[in-house]
Amino acid sequence: MNVKPSVLIVISGLVWLAVGVYLMQLGIGFLLEGQMAAMVRADSTTPLLSWLAPFFGVETAAILLVVVALYIGYLKGRYVLGKAAQKGVSRILALPRPIALMKIYAPRYYLLLGLMILIGMSMKWLGVSKDLRGFVDIAIGAALINGAVVYFRLARLEKA
Repeated sequence: MNVKPSVLIVISGLVWLAVGVYLMQLGIGFLLEGQMAAMVRADSTTPLLSWLAPFFGVETAAILLVVVALYIGYLKGRYVLGKAAQKGVSRILALPRPIALMKIYAPRYYLLLGLMILIGMSMKWLGVSKDLRGFVDIAIGAALINGAVVYFRLARLEKA
């Protein structure tokens, strides 16, 4: 299937947006599980929440973790993934026409994607705490959503 460059740019942005939203909801779920565990027992199964809870209380500590993760995700999205999105758009625009849908990403991007999925799955196998997993997932999700916005802006400029 051959598509216009602007459509490929939007599709790429939608992929980043979908994964970002998925990771954010997953991360919030992990933080809620960690919060419940921290409220039931004060032990080391939730190191981030256990560290912050004496200062703020468990609920406020969980909210603080979400806010900090969102801010880190914003910074990463703006300064790292935003540049990656711009490179991706430049790559799409440089492809010879007609463009096949499967050429939306470079082959090494698919390898990087597989590696990131493996790292995410390994957090479960390695027994990373729920609060830390939630924090990381929220930060990465926020970064991907921010990067998706860059794709959408550049797609709009391409259409104009």
